[in-house]
Amino acid sequence: MKHCLLFAVFAAFPILADAQAIKVEPAEVKQTFQVNLSDPFLDLELHATVRNTSATDTVRLKWLRKELNKPEGWLTQVCDGVECFVPIVSSNIDPMLGLNTPFVLPPNSKADFIFHVLPGQVAGSGKFSIQFSSVTKPDSLLASMSFDVVVQSLVTNLKDFRQDDIQVYPNPASDFFEISASEGIDRVVVYNALGVPVKTFLSAPGQRYSLSRMPDGIYLIALINNQKGVLKTTRLFKRGIRS
Repeated sequence: MKHCLLFAVFAAFPILADAQAIKVEPAEVKQTFQVNLSDPFLDLELHATVRNTSATDTVRLKWLRKELNKPEGWLTQVCDGVECFVPIVSSNIDPMLGLNTPFVLPPNSKADFIFHVLPGQVAGSGKFSIQFSSVTKPDSLLASMSFDVVVQSLVTNLKDFRQDDIQVYPNPASDFFEISASEGIDRVVVYNALGVPVKTFLSAPGQRYSLSRMPDGIYLIALINNQKGVLKTTRLFKRGIRS
């Protein structure tokens, strides 16, 4: 009987050791963002640290993102200090997606964990968590971190800028587009349908913004003030001249 008890104690010890070796700082992150929600590509970051406190053992971790509550339209993604994963990925170990990228921490090391919130022009609040387990025992929770996020709209002064007064034309466009008024606009950025900036211009009165050598398709035009950020975003269709 004594031998059985001793075996049970030593069998449980590795799990306890792993749990004690992982430390999350802070375990709970609460943050309120006041932002200009006119930017469709707004990316908000929350930071935490995962530490391996063991002096001798390397830990190989699985993490699992859980979206407990969020507004419709929000996306989230994780950067685990090694890789940044697209929003569809909720874990670094996911056979359904063919992912097997353990989060490895050598002895006495730490790594930054960045949680991204992409609000998609939607204000609101959300609650999220990241759960950590050993790769060899994925059902045994070792540690967790939580994120409590509030996104509020920062309203720009309409006396300085009225979105309805600014037009991007012609639309559809073939070789160039223009802006009906440039006051308050410092830069004009053209994004492709994936949200990648493909051209940036300094704004100037009466300027024609070239679309040459760009394939036909749908683009987003962002009108930016250096102090206030994105003032307006509008969709532009680019198509070649048909004979």
